Amino acid sequence: MTVAAVAGAAGRADETASLGRRRPGRSRMVLWISLSTAAALAVLVAVLATSGPAGQVSAQSPLIGKAAPAVSGPSLSGGGRVALSSFSGKWVLVNFAASWCVPCQEEMPQLAAFESEHAASGNAAIITVAYDETDISSLASYLRSQRATWPAVNDGQAVVDYGVGGLPESYLVDPAGTVVAKYVGGVVAGQLDALIAKLSAGTA
Repeated sequence: MTVAAVAGAAGRADETASLGRRRPGRSRMVLWISLSTAAALAVLVAVLATSGPAGQVSAQSPLIGKAAPAVSGPSLSGGGRVALSSFSGKWVLVNFAASWCVPCQEEMPQLAAFESEHAASGNAAIITVAYDETDISSLASYLRSQRATWPAVNDGQAVVDYGVGGLPESYLVDPAGTVVAKYVGGVVAGQLDALIAKLSAGTA
């Protein structure tokens, strides 16, 4: 074997050995990255699994403390007319919604829970107001599909009078007909009940 051949063989041997020494390092790095990623995902899953629904967001409104603007119009279920004034003496959640609004859909279980909680006592009610004039029939169909038992109304003037800027948006009206809170984003039944309890006790 020539000197050049011997040198070449030695070089290849050194390169092979070098590669052999580097591979374990890369393997350990890949292993640590995989373990770290798995740990982060486990923490995220645990947080999501134990977290409750996102809290509703109270918002400022010039309507708070004032008489609630009228809500009146044809019922989306075809059963005559719906009017906020007919719920005098009750807490009323005036809820603006549309069938195409995904957050409105996500809010639906909370509205159902609130309605169910007060069904026996009859001290609170919900009125859904159609936000989009072109969405009336679709919203009516959606509410039927969700078995929403509370009234829904087509009243475009109410959308203007309440100054609705996005969906979902809700206003809590007390038994005297005064707006006491505005909520942007989905409401949470338990938080609504807590506020009603505080206001009823005069501690809010």
